[in-house]
Amino acid sequence: MTAKFDARDLTEALDTLKQTGAPDAQLGPDSPLPDKEWQKREDLKVKMIAQRVKLKLMRDRTDELKQALARFRTQRDAMSA
Repeated sequence: MTAKFDARDLTEALDTLKQTGAPDAQLGPDSPLPDKEWQKREDLKVKMIAQRVKLKLMRDRTDELKQALARFRTQRDAMSA
């Protein structure tokens, strides 16, 4: 797996999503976000996308390892028979 999974990044991103009183809830639909809040939101999006990619890599690697284990067991059983 090329990317390391950091659960802290995912936890931080999820905690940010769960915060109550988000600034965009206080703004009207036509009100622009302040630059700091916009940057914070964009950073959060990047972190969430990165975590999804890492999770997909982990799932793919798990599937590959399961297939390799099944092949190993099949070969081992064939040799012992």
